[in-house]
Amino acid sequence: MRVDYNRVGVDLPEPGPAARAGQDGAAGAAAGASTGVDASGVDQARFSYAPSRVESLQAQVLAQPEIRDVRVRALQLSIGDGTYTVGPQQIADAIASEVSGVAR
Repeated sequence: MRVDYNRVGVDLPEPGPAARAGQDGAAGAAAGASTGVDASGVDQARFSYAPSRVESLQAQVLAQPEIRDVRVRALQLSIGDGTYTVGPQQIADAIASEVSGVAR
């Protein structure tokens, strides 16, 4: 799976301090952060955006192969020589998934 970081319409959060989980209003305010609850009492979450961290993670993801060639080749060989086996529980789970429409 590839992640498209250039997708149009993605809004990045505004930079700034945010409250840590478990901080009360006084501790959050003392640390220069919001409490995580707006004036109407609705919970809010803010995520920090560190471009260098995102770029680092992006590079790591893009360095991974799209298809695990070694694993695919091993499966092809075991299927080809008749040594690939599937247990009854795995077959039952796959049938149940197909019938229910839920991926397992």
